[in-house]
Amino acid sequence: MSARSNVRIAWALFAGSLIGWAITAFTIARDEPQVILGISWLAITLTAWDIIRTSNVEAKQEDGDES
Repeated sequence: MSARSNVRIAWALFAGSLIGWAITAFTIARDEPQVILGISWLAITLTAWDIIRTSNVEAKQEDGDES
């Protein structure tokens, strides 16, 4: 899988985690402690962000851009 594909998938995961966080906060997990729910979704969101940053570096290296 190319680095560009990884970047696209990571952006989808990032957006999906933010949307999923909002949906679960107002639907199936509305009776759960929102801080705990938020921390759980934040872990997924931050992981997706880390994948985006790492994949962007890989994509730049594939393109030969060292900046």
